Amino acid sequence: MMKLQITLTDQEAELLAMRGSTLGYDVTKYAKFLLAQDAASHLTFAPAFKGTVDMKHMVKDAISQYRAGKTKTLKL
Repeated sequence: MMKLQITLTDQEAELLAMRGSTLGYDVTKYAKFLLAQDAASHLTFAPAFKGTVDMKHMVKDAISQYRAGKTKTLKL
């Protein structure tokens, strides 16, 4: 477990207190809630990249070979 200490301006503390109170949270609990929400959003993000035409053909060939039973799979 890690402890985090931050200094907030009066305006920041007031904003967090107002938003947290709508959920019944104090400032600390609401700040933890925001961090957890941000962390959870990164878990659902899957990075993607655009493949070249050659890569797309290679993947298509690999899938067809797999379906035809021409590939070996590892048994763990």
